[in-house]
Amino acid sequence: MDARENERRGGGAWRGWLPAVLAAASFGASGCGGTFWDTVTRRDFTMNMLFNPPDALTVLRDSQDADDRARAMRSLREPLQNGGDQKDQDLIVKVLTTAAKSDRQVVCRMAAISSLRHFKDPRAIDGLKDAYYAAGSFSPETATILRCQSIDALGATGQPAAVELLVKVLKEPPVEGDTADKQQKMDERIAAARALGHFKEYQSTEALADVLKTDQDVALRNRATESLCTITGKTLPADYQPWADFLNAPGNKDAIAHGQTENKGIDLIGWWWK
Repeated sequence: MDARENERRGGGAWRGWLPAVLAAASFGASGCGGTFWDTVTRRDFTMNMLFNPPDALTVLRDSQDADDRARAMRSLREPLQNGGDQKDQDLIVKVLTTAAKSDRQVVCRMAAISSLRHFKDPRAIDGLKDAYYAAGSFSPETATILRCQSIDALGATGQPAAVELLVKVLKEPPVEGDTADKQQKMDERIAAARALGHFKEYQSTEALADVLKTDQDVALRNRATESLCTITGKTLPADYQPWADFLNAPGNKDAIAHGQTENKGIDLIGWWWK
Protein backbone atom coordinates (compact mmCIF):
# COMPACT_ATOMS: atom_id res chain seq x y z
CA MET A 1 0.00 0.00 0.00
CA ASP A 2 1.18 3.52 -0.72
CA ALA A 3 1.06 6.49 1.63
CA ARG A 4 -2.35 7.65 0.48
CA GLU A 5 -3.95 4.29 1.22
CA ASN A 6 -2.52 4.45 4.72
CA GLU A 7 -4.46 7.64 5.41
CA ARG A 8 -7.40 5.58 6.60
CA ARG A 9 -6.21 6.57 10.10
CA GLY A 10 -6.44 10.27 9.47
CA GLY A 11 -7.11 11.83 6.09
CA GLY A 12 -9.78 14.24 4.92
CA ALA A 13 -11.94 13.60 7.97
CA TRP A 14 -9.58 15.86 9.93
CA ARG A 15 -10.40 18.88 7.79
CA GLY A 16 -11.71 21.66 10.00
CA TRP A 17 -10.23 20.08 13.15
CA LEU A 18 -6.75 21.54 12.71
CA PRO A 19 -6.60 23.58 15.97
CA ALA A 20 -7.79 20.59 18.00
CA VAL A 21 -5.34 18.28 16.25
CA LEU A 22 -2.41 20.59 16.99
CA ALA A 23 -3.50 21.03 20.60
CA ALA A 24 -3.85 17.29 21.11
CA ALA A 25 -0.47 16.66 19.52
CA SER A 26 1.12 19.25 21.76
CA PHE A 27 -0.51 17.78 24.88
CA GLY A 28 0.40 14.25 23.92
CA ALA A 29 4.07 15.15 23.74
CA SER A 30 4.11 17.34 26.83
CA GLY A 31 4.98 14.61 29.29
CA CYS A 32 3.70 11.46 30.90
CA GLY A 33 0.09 12.64 30.64
CA GLY A 34 -0.05 11.88 26.92
CA THR A 35 1.59 8.47 27.34
CA PHE A 36 -0.79 7.58 30.17
CA TRP A 37 -3.84 8.51 28.11
CA ASP A 38 -2.56 6.56 25.11
CA THR A 39 -2.12 3.51 27.30
CA VAL A 40 -5.40 3.48 29.23
CA THR A 41 -7.50 4.01 26.09
CA ARG A 42 -6.12 0.94 24.34
CA ARG A 43 -8.68 -1.74 23.60
CA ASP A 44 -6.35 -4.37 25.04
CA PHE A 45 -5.44 -2.29 28.11
CA THR A 46 -4.37 -4.08 31.28
CA MET A 47 -3.05 -2.61 34.51
CA ASN A 48 0.27 -4.32 33.86
CA MET A 49 0.83 -1.97 30.92
CA LEU A 50 1.03 0.98 33.32
CA PHE A 51 3.68 -0.60 35.52
CA ASN A 52 5.60 -2.55 32.89
CA PRO A 53 5.31 -0.60 29.63
CA PRO A 54 6.97 -2.15 26.58
CA ASP A 55 10.34 -0.77 25.53
CA ALA A 56 9.69 1.90 22.91
CA LEU A 57 12.60 1.00 20.67
CA THR A 58 11.64 -2.68 20.76
CA VAL A 59 8.12 -1.76 19.68
CA LEU A 60 9.47 0.39 16.84
CA ARG A 61 11.75 -2.43 15.72
CA ASP A 62 9.23 -5.26 15.87
CA SER A 63 5.69 -3.88 15.56
CA GLN A 64 3.83 -3.10 12.35
CA ASP A 65 0.83 -1.66 14.21
CA ALA A 66 0.59 2.06 13.55
CA ASP A 67 -1.04 2.90 16.87
CA ASP A 68 1.57 0.99 18.87
CA ARG A 69 4.39 2.61 16.93
CA ALA A 70 2.88 6.07 17.40
CA ARG A 71 2.56 5.51 21.15
CA ALA A 72 6.18 4.40 21.26
CA MET A 73 7.34 7.53 19.42
CA ARG A 74 5.37 9.82 21.70
CA SER A 75 7.02 8.20 24.72
CA LEU A 76 10.56 8.98 23.54
CA ARG A 77 12.38 11.76 25.40
CA GLU A 78 15.63 13.46 24.54
CA PRO A 79 18.42 11.38 26.15
CA LEU A 80 20.85 14.22 26.83
CA GLN A 81 18.11 16.13 28.64
CA ASN A 82 17.15 13.08 30.69
CA GLY A 83 20.37 11.45 31.85
CA GLY A 84 21.23 9.57 28.66
CA ASP A 85 24.46 9.57 26.70
CA GLN A 86 25.46 10.72 23.22
CA LYS A 87 24.98 7.26 21.72
CA ASP A 88 21.38 7.20 22.93
CA GLN A 89 20.93 10.76 21.70
CA ASP A 90 22.10 9.94 18.19
CA LEU A 91 19.85 6.89 17.99
CA ILE A 92 16.68 8.58 19.24
CA VAL A 93 17.18 11.65 17.08
CA LYS A 94 17.68 9.44 14.02
CA VAL A 95 14.59 7.36 14.80
CA LEU A 96 12.34 10.39 15.23
CA THR A 97 13.67 12.52 12.36
CA THR A 98 13.42 9.57 9.98
CA ALA A 99 9.85 8.78 11.04
CA ALA A 100 8.79 12.43 10.88
CA LYS A 101 9.64 12.67 7.19
CA SER A 102 9.16 9.16 5.83
CA ASP A 103 6.92 6.92 7.93
CA ARG A 104 4.08 5.58 5.79
CA GLN A 105 1.50 6.08 8.54
CA VAL A 106 0.34 9.62 9.22
CA VAL A 107 -0.24 8.94 12.93
CA CYS A 108 3.40 7.90 13.25
CA ARG A 109 4.66 11.01 11.52
CA MET A 110 2.53 13.13 13.82
CA ALA A 111 3.84 11.30 16.87
CA ALA A 112 7.45 11.80 15.81
CA ILE A 113 6.87 15.50 15.17
CA SER A 114 5.19 15.87 18.56
CA SER A 115 8.23 14.41 20.33
CA LEU A 116 10.74 16.45 18.35
CA ARG A 117 9.10 19.72 19.42
CA HIS A 118 10.73 19.29 22.86
CA PHE A 119 14.23 18.42 21.65
CA LYS A 120 17.13 20.86 22.04
CA ASP A 121 19.32 18.99 19.57
CA PRO A 122 19.86 21.14 16.43
CA ARG A 123 19.13 18.09 14.30
CA ALA A 124 15.53 18.25 15.49
CA ILE A 125 15.11 21.48 13.52
CA ASP A 126 16.35 19.83 10.34
CA GLY A 127 14.04 16.89 11.02
CA LEU A 128 11.02 19.15 11.44
CA LYS A 129 11.89 21.06 8.28
CA ASP A 130 12.16 17.77 6.40
CA ALA A 131 8.79 16.74 7.84
CA TYR A 132 7.27 19.95 6.53
CA TYR A 133 8.58 19.46 3.01
CA ALA A 134 7.85 15.71 2.89
CA ALA A 135 4.20 16.07 3.90
CA GLY A 136 3.16 16.18 0.23
CA SER A 137 3.27 12.39 0.04
CA PHE A 138 -0.20 12.45 1.60
CA SER A 139 -3.43 14.00 0.34
CA PRO A 140 -3.65 17.81 0.42
CA GLU A 141 -5.84 17.84 3.53
CA THR A 142 -3.55 15.55 5.51
CA ALA A 143 -0.44 17.27 4.16
CA THR A 144 -1.73 20.56 5.55
CA ILE A 145 -2.18 19.03 8.99
CA LEU A 146 1.36 17.62 8.94
CA ARG A 147 2.84 20.90 7.70
CA CYS A 148 1.00 22.93 10.31
CA GLN A 149 2.08 20.55 13.05
CA SER A 150 5.70 20.80 11.83
CA ILE A 151 5.45 24.59 11.84
CA ASP A 152 3.96 24.60 15.33
CA ALA A 153 6.74 22.29 16.56
CA LEU A 154 9.43 24.50 15.03
CA GLY A 155 8.04 27.41 17.01
CA ALA A 156 7.91 25.37 20.20
CA THR A 157 11.63 24.53 19.96
CA GLY A 158 12.51 28.20 20.35
CA GLN A 159 15.66 27.59 18.32
CA PRO A 160 16.63 30.52 16.06
CA ALA A 161 17.42 28.14 13.19
CA ALA A 162 13.66 27.63 12.82
CA VAL A 163 12.91 31.27 12.03
CA GLU A 164 14.00 31.23 8.39
CA LEU A 165 11.44 28.61 7.35
CA LEU A 166 8.69 30.18 9.46
CA VAL A 167 9.25 33.58 7.83
CA LYS A 168 9.33 31.94 4.39
CA VAL A 169 5.98 30.26 4.99
CA LEU A 170 4.43 33.42 6.40
CA LYS A 171 5.49 35.44 3.36
CA GLU A 172 4.26 32.97 0.77
CA PRO A 173 1.79 34.55 -1.67
CA PRO A 174 -1.79 33.29 -2.00
CA VAL A 175 -2.08 30.17 -4.12
CA GLU A 176 -4.11 29.82 -7.28
CA GLY A 177 -6.83 27.22 -7.08
CA ASP A 178 -10.12 26.40 -5.44
CA THR A 179 -11.27 27.52 -2.02
CA ALA A 180 -9.86 24.44 -0.30
CA ASP A 181 -6.37 25.00 -1.76
CA LYS A 182 -6.41 28.63 -0.71
CA GLN A 183 -7.56 27.80 2.82
CA GLN A 184 -4.91 25.10 3.23
CA LYS A 185 -2.17 27.58 2.40
CA MET A 186 -3.74 30.15 4.70
CA ASP A 187 -3.78 27.57 7.51
CA GLU A 188 -0.02 27.18 7.09
CA ARG A 189 0.58 30.92 7.12
CA ILE A 190 -1.53 31.36 10.25
CA ALA A 191 0.43 28.56 11.92
CA ALA A 192 3.68 30.30 10.95
CA ALA A 193 2.44 33.61 12.39
CA ARG A 194 1.62 31.84 15.64
CA ALA A 195 4.99 30.04 15.75
CA LEU A 196 6.96 33.24 15.21
CA GLY A 197 5.54 34.54 18.47
CA HIS A 198 8.12 32.33 20.21
CA PHE A 199 11.06 34.31 18.80
CA LYS A 200 12.00 37.63 20.34
CA GLU A 201 14.03 38.99 17.45
CA TYR A 202 13.59 41.63 14.78
CA GLN A 203 13.30 39.20 11.86
CA SER A 204 10.13 37.83 13.42
CA THR A 205 8.55 41.19 14.19
CA GLU A 206 9.38 42.55 10.74
CA ALA A 207 7.70 39.63 8.98
CA LEU A 208 4.66 39.81 11.24
CA ALA A 209 4.29 43.55 10.72
CA ASP A 210 4.47 43.07 6.95
CA VAL A 211 1.37 40.89 7.20
CA LEU A 212 -0.52 43.91 8.54
CA LYS A 213 0.72 45.94 5.59
CA THR A 214 -0.02 43.53 2.76
CA ASP A 215 -2.69 41.00 3.82
CA GLN A 216 -6.41 41.43 4.29
CA ASP A 217 -7.30 38.06 5.84
CA VAL A 218 -8.72 38.83 9.27
CA ALA A 219 -7.58 35.60 10.94
CA LEU A 220 -4.02 36.01 9.70
CA ARG A 221 -3.87 39.66 10.72
CA ASN A 222 -5.19 38.89 14.19
CA ARG A 223 -2.72 36.04 14.67
CA ALA A 224 0.17 38.24 13.53
CA THR A 225 -0.90 40.97 15.94
CA GLU A 226 -1.14 38.53 18.84
CA SER A 227 2.38 37.30 18.15
CA LEU A 228 3.70 40.85 17.96
CA CYS A 229 2.12 41.55 21.33
CA THR A 230 3.69 38.41 22.77
CA ILE A 231 7.15 39.25 21.44
CA THR A 232 7.21 42.90 22.44
CA GLY A 233 4.81 43.13 25.38
CA LYS A 234 3.27 46.08 23.54
CA THR A 235 -0.49 46.26 22.96
CA LEU A 236 -1.32 47.86 19.62
CA PRO A 237 -4.18 47.35 17.12
CA ALA A 238 -4.01 45.09 14.08
CA ASP A 239 -2.79 47.95 11.89
CA TYR A 240 0.54 48.26 10.18
CA GLN A 241 1.46 51.88 10.87
CA PRO A 242 1.38 51.84 14.70
CA TRP A 243 3.53 48.72 14.72
CA ALA A 244 5.90 50.09 12.09
CA ASP A 245 6.32 53.31 14.07
CA PHE A 246 7.06 51.36 17.23
CA LEU A 247 9.41 48.80 15.66
CA ASN A 248 11.35 51.43 13.73
CA ALA A 249 11.63 53.91 16.57
CA PRO A 250 15.25 54.81 17.47
CA GLY A 251 16.83 52.00 19.42
CA ASN A 252 13.90 49.61 19.21
CA LYS A 253 15.16 47.62 16.24
CA ASP A 254 18.53 46.92 17.84
CA ALA A 255 16.94 46.22 21.20
CA ILE A 256 14.63 43.61 19.70
CA ALA A 257 17.42 42.06 17.63
CA HIS A 258 19.61 41.64 20.70
CA GLY A 259 16.94 41.04 23.32
CA GLN A 260 18.07 44.14 25.21
CA THR A 261 15.47 46.22 27.00
CA GLU A 262 17.27 47.65 29.98
CA ASN A 263 18.45 51.28 29.92
CA LYS A 264 16.86 51.81 26.50
CA GLY A 265 13.74 53.67 27.50
CA ILE A 266 11.73 51.23 25.39
CA ASP A 267 8.21 50.15 26.21
CA LEU A 268 8.72 46.38 26.03
CA ILE A 269 6.89 45.49 29.24
CA GLY A 270 6.90 41.80 29.94
CA TRP A 271 9.65 41.02 27.38
CA TRP A 272 11.37 38.50 29.60
CA TRP A 273 8.18 37.05 31.03
CA LYS A 274 6.17 36.20 27.95
